[in-house]
Amino acid sequence: MVSRMKNVSQSQHQVALFSGIASLARSYALRLLLGVCALLSVSVHAAQVEATVSKNIVAVNEVFQLVIAIDSNVNPNSLDLSALEDNFTYGRPSVSSNNSYTNGTLSSSTQWRIAIAAKKVGNITIPSFRIGATASEPIELQVLKSANATTSNEPNIKLSSSLDKPSLYVGESAQLTVRILIAEQLDQAALIAPEAEGIDIVQQGEDKQAERILNGRRYIEITRQYQLTPFESGDIVLKGAQFKTSIVKGSRGFGSTLSVPFEKQAENITLTVKPKPKNYQGLWLPTADLQLEQTWQPSSTTARVGDPITRTLTLSIKNVAQSSMPNLNIDYPRSVRVYSEKPIYSQDNGYTRMVIKQVIIPREVGSLALPPLAVNWWNTQSNQQQTTRVEGLAIDVKEGDLSNSVQLPILNDPSVQTTNDTARPVEVKTVKDAGVWPWLTAIVTSLWLLTTGFWLKARQRNLTQVPSPQHAGHTRNATPTTNEQVFAHLLAAVKANQPIQVQSYYQQWQRSDFQASYIAQVDNEINAMMKAHYSTDSHTWDNQALIKLLEKANKQRHQASTQSALAPLIPSDSNKKQ
Repeated sequence: MVSRMKNVSQSQHQVALFSGIASLARSYALRLLLGVCALLSVSVHAAQVEATVSKNIVAVNEVFQLVIAIDSNVNPNSLDLSALEDNFTYGRPSVSSNNSYTNGTLSSSTQWRIAIAAKKVGNITIPSFRIGATASEPIELQVLKSANATTSNEPNIKLSSSLDKPSLYVGESAQLTVRILIAEQLDQAALIAPEAEGIDIVQQGEDKQAERILNGRRYIEITRQYQLTPFESGDIVLKGAQFKTSIVKGSRGFGSTLSVPFEKQAENITLTVKPKPKNYQGLWLPTADLQLEQTWQPSSTTARVGDPITRTLTLSIKNVAQSSMPNLNIDYPRSVRVYSEKPIYSQDNGYTRMVIKQVIIPREVGSLALPPLAVNWWNTQSNQQQTTRVEGLAIDVKEGDLSNSVQLPILNDPSVQTTNDTARPVEVKTVKDAGVWPWLTAIVTSLWLLTTGFWLKARQRNLTQVPSPQHAGHTRNATPTTNEQVFAHLLAAVKANQPIQVQSYYQQWQRSDFQASYIAQVDNEINAMMKAHYSTDSHTWDNQALIKLLEKANKQRHQASTQSALAPLIPSDSNKKQ
């Protein structure tokens, strides 16, 4: 009995235990369900998207703030702003995320701040923005003109242009000055040049930048100049220069900046272009002022053969493009060699300046008249033709004086007496008597042999007296008198790389017995030598080619002299018959 009661008591205890466990499980399940519901309610609340603006009434291009927020941590790239592009300009968003615990509750948020500006006047709607499954409400805006707004939003940028003269001749140049005053923060600015049909427009120099204060406001002033050169006559409309940029706005407390596009164009200008007068003679050169100057170095009225004379010409023309500068062609006499340097151009105070240097080397003794230079031009101030002129120079050219003081006489000077060192052809008389002819031949042959021997000895003596390049400067009294001596001095000067000596000796060398093609080769080499020493792009000259040409001439000359001496000793067939 007692055992049965114990079993019943144990069963009741087990039932009560299971009942308590079940009740505890139901309690935890209920709490878990409530927690899940709470989390679901938080999740549902975080999915809400909200859009707000800093003001509802704005002016065109006035920058204001748009804020879009969602109560959740989401990817910053989840927001698509492309719906604003039709009616608004906007900057790069400033994104922030926040997590916080309040009374044991976790809350999260993501926020985008954007600077925007309306493009046009009227009632404009900011569209809704969808993030995930939810979207914001659209916002209605009233956009006014800047003049009706409470504050002016016109960008503080001023653009102007000025032309130094509204009337020009064809080919005459004018200066157009464009100025920009800027008191805004800009991004990527560009100035587009003015345009016109029938006018060449070229920017002059670099932009100039300075600071100016107007009505207490600080400005950055940018100045650019253009040169206008019309090539057609008539009334031509010049389209004003155009300034394009983006103005940076919205940086004061907005959290983002906005680049608002801005364009402004200078006023158009009508240009009157007059044609060339029909009675004008010469190269057409219209300008308000033309100046031509020259210098001589040395300025003496006497010179020697081979001495270089430098003539420097400076031509300055007002309001003329470099491409319109004339070529200064001077017809020098054939008794000089002229080596001209390349012109050097520069710009100064509205003038285009051209400087030309010429090296003039006299080749002959006597009076030398270096020609003047005259430039015809049209004075646009007085509307008449003018001529600006520089005088030439009269020079008395004397016998050559080398740079190392070796005197170089001219062979055709009557005061120079030639010696009998050069072998002359033996005069042969024709004898009709055949019996006497063999005796005469023997006598003439003997005489020729004696003459040839004396000539060879004299030639050897002359060659030993020719100064070497190393000692040329110490042989003041070694004056060449024969063509062979001149040739020997010429060859020595070439080997010593003395251009002035080469030029002087070459003019004295009698070279009429040589072929024209050979003389042309020698001329080219000597010209190359002179340019290498006197042109602007001077360089080291290789004398080997000229030395080979001269040595070839020396060999041909010996062969020719031998043949000319033997020829009279050989009787012709007609003489034999006689």
